[in-house]
Amino acid sequence: MSSYLKAVVTCSAMLSFATSIAPSFANTAPLKAAAASTKQANTNSGKTTKRYTAAQFLATTNLRGASFSADEKRIMFSSNESGIFNAYSIAVTGGKAEALTKSTNDTTYAVAYFPEDNRIIYTRDNAGDENSKLYVKALDGTEKALTSGDKFRAQFNGFSKDNKSFYVISNERDAKFFDIYKYDAESYSRTMLFKNEVGLQPSTISDDEKWIAFNKPNTTNDSDIFLHDVV
Repeated sequence: MSSYLKAVVTCSAMLSFATSIAPSFANTAPLKAAAASTKQANTNSGKTTKRYTAAQFLATTNLRGASFSADEKRIMFSSNESGIFNAYSIAVTGGKAEALTKSTNDTTYAVAYFPEDNRIIYTRDNAGDENSKLYVKALDGTEKALTSGDKFRAQFNGFSKDNKSFYVISNERDAKFFDIYKYDAESYSRTMLFKNEVGLQPSTISDDEKWIAFNKPNTTNDSDIFLHDVV
């Protein structure tokens, strides 16, 4: 395996920085005073704080993620409006959102539109097992599974610079390690770009595919960054 270049930047350095500035946040008295002043001002003006019931809170719809369509006329996002997360699309001008997936049992998250047409990529687990797999919804509405099997996870890792391929991280080969695969954006055929045998967590891939960045957690407060020379 090619050697790794250990970066100087580590989370321990960031921890030291955070420790150095912590004293400036230690004195919360001014914040408490400001809050008390605001509360008194609202009381004097006759304003009341609006309260919500627990039922109203639990009925809140959660939205996450956003991806523009190739023509930039629509935005795809995830919503649990139906009671479980599904992928939706809405026009940039507003209006009613359209459900792109209609799962009633499996959590489904929108990932991305394809950069040159309106195909979409999304993830879906199996009844909440959190082993999310990747799928493509074609222009005719048919679904294509990018991975197969049950007891592993697959994650989208972006499109290539020329938009002709995309990257997927998966631990299907070995549950302990996430490998990197390169998929053709048209045929969905794939090749392994990196075989992970040391337990590093894949991150960013350079535009020319010559370098891959990895993260290695050491403790909850410290991790290292590595660069892998693909050539």
